[in-house]
Amino acid sequence: MSAEKKTESLASLVIVLAVICLVMATLLGLVNSITEAPIQANTEKTVQDSLKVVMPADSYEEVPYDGSDATVKAVYKAGDAGYVVEVNSPNGFGGAIDMMTGVDAEGNVTGIAVISHAETSGLGSKATDPEWQAQFVGANGEVLVEKDGGAIVAITGSTITSRAVCDGVNTAFAVVESLG
Repeated sequence: MSAEKKTESLASLVIVLAVICLVMATLLGLVNSITEAPIQANTEKTVQDSLKVVMPADSYEEVPYDGSDATVKAVYKAGDAGYVVEVNSPNGFGGAIDMMTGVDAEGNVTGIAVISHAETSGLGSKATDPEWQAQFVGANGEVLVEKDGGAIVAITGSTITSRAVCDGVNTAFAVVESLG
């Protein structure tokens, strides 16, 4: 095979690869533009549903958070009942755990809800189980798993996930305390 044929063959391969990349990038952009609005609407519905689960109230008013904790995504005042804090706890086993915690006027947890996570199916994903989440209701002060000297029973095989949820609840306590 001559050097000229190799060069032509290489050039045609590069051109074909570039065309394939261009077509795929265009298709990905198109799919993104089509699905972006429905995904955003679904996320907003999940947030609204989670607000009602962690602290039932007639209305929720987003409160500006000026603190230094970058894991805090949003803070909502639930009338006179208390606050709901949305936290993106970064230290789950599979990555960040986006969760909400309701804290009443007396400083007690009214409920928690996991909005999204990337935890292991069948293990860390049990953090979404309402029965497991129920043990947080009524908690106040620092929340820890039993292994760390606290009262929260960790998910079997998912202590890291359990600790991440506890961290999210503790962050909510700190935020509510800073709001006065």
